[in-house]
Amino acid sequence: MNIESAVSELTSAKSQMDGDPPDSIPDKKDVLNEYQPLFQPNEVANLPEDRLKEFLRYENNRHWTGLHRQEHRLTEDMDELRGALETLVDEGEDLANRVTDVKDTVDGMGKATLSAILLTAYPEKYGVWNNRSEEALKQLDVWPEFETGAEFGERYAEVNTVLRDLSDELEIDHWTLDALLGYVVENDLVLEEPTIEDAPQKSEFVKEKHLQQYLVNNWDHIQLSQDWQIYSDSDDPEAGVEFSTGVGRPDILLTHKTDSRVCVVELKKSNSSDRAVGQLLRYVGWIDEHLDDLENVAEDADIEGRLIVSGSTEKLDYALSAVQDLTLHEYDVNVELRTSPVLG
Repeated sequence: MNIESAVSELTSAKSQMDGDPPDSIPDKKDVLNEYQPLFQPNEVANLPEDRLKEFLRYENNRHWTGLHRQEHRLTEDMDELRGALETLVDEGEDLANRVTDVKDTVDGMGKATLSAILLTAYPEKYGVWNNRSEEALKQLDVWPEFETGAEFGERYAEVNTVLRDLSDELEIDHWTLDALLGYVVENDLVLEEPTIEDAPQKSEFVKEKHLQQYLVNNWDHIQLSQDWQIYSDSDDPEAGVEFSTGVGRPDILLTHKTDSRVCVVELKKSNSSDRAVGQLLRYVGWIDEHLDDLENVAEDADIEGRLIVSGSTEKLDYALSAVQDLTLHEYDVNVELRTSPVLG
């Protein structure tokens, strides 16, 4: 698919999104009025720590749910962070160079946080690169091909060129484009047409998102964390959260702390259809074929999947009984995970 085809897909998606816009659209003006001044070249050197922490939280930025998870690492040395952000928003410097410099300087500064700050500072110029936008660009078949060994800043510059082209063609700013790309992915508008049974209700989607955020934010207190850790790479310390596969985004990708094993975790509402097993198998199969793309993961690592639901069903039990390396967990209100018996 070329840019023209992607624009056609996005134009159709935008007409749907306009009927039920995400929170970020009506709240855009208020958020930018509140936080855009903080990241201007003449102000960022005095950025207050508490104001940055405010911005990183979804209830304030109204757009990105996971930025706050690295706030302690980001703010450990505020003087260093302020200096790095001065570099980041300095339009007189080459984009690729300043992005690479900031990424390498600040501990915890992943692609999602860095590009969200750039967008907030200059919503007409810079787009967000996170797992969600990457997935959308891959589904639209406009994801750029990077040269081998390209630095992070060079890769971001190429991604931003694609985002800028889409923004220009659609005549929307990057804030709205990022919301639109998220809408496309959340509703499977490019990958496949969802059936009535598959299409998530908004309330159920919110429940799944809340569970995902709870698990990630409290990972060290979850039973699975004894043996598993959330996958990370050099670009993003939480790359495993909504990991981009090109065939959908599994909720969490884990790597084993001691063994050569990878685990795909998918979260579903109660009474989920056995279609969830097929979805999980799709992700497991993709990861198995792309192990060499994962950093610090052996190409012969074992792959498994875990489906986490609030309650099992007979359909799920039968579906899982025929598939090896898939495990069903049920969660209680306090999110304790227990292995569910499978028919055998």
